[in-house]
Amino acid sequence: MNKILRIAVLAFGLVMAAAAFARGDVRDNRAWVKPEKGEKFSINGYTMGKVELYGYLGQLRDDEHITGVVLRKGASETQTKAIVSSARTLQIEAFEDDGGDLKKLDTSAPAVPATPATPATPATPAAPETPATPATPATPATPATPATPTTPATPPTPPEGH
Repeated sequence: MNKILRIAVLAFGLVMAAAAFARGDVRDNRAWVKPEKGEKFSINGYTMGKVELYGYLGQLRDDEHITGVVLRKGASETQTKAIVSSARTLQIEAFEDDGGDLKKLDTSAPAVPATPATPATPATPAAPETPATPATPATPATPATPATPTTPATPPTPPEGH
């Protein structure tokens, strides 16, 4: 009995440690993301690309109710742009870890220069169609001769006793 109790307590401790590890990169309603080589990111022990990170942040926003994402120091400009874009789309705040201080990243919509619209070319009118010749009426099919009625079968007689 004592051995079973020890195993149960150990299993409970492992479950609690795993739960604490899973929430390790979510603090103060913010997800802390570590930049990796290339265009990869690491959060909660998982390494993923920017598209997977966007989906993961969306899940954290819905499940854990995060309000922001913090990009740890050492990120490239491309990684910073990916975080800002994801935060803008998910409507959460974006920050950059600057050695203990958090620097808010601008998530406002980027200014898109207006491009002049090219004038549309007028459509050329279609040539008038020649009237179609009326179709010749189909010859009516000859009516089928009715089938001769069959005589109804006599119903089976019920077995005796019913």
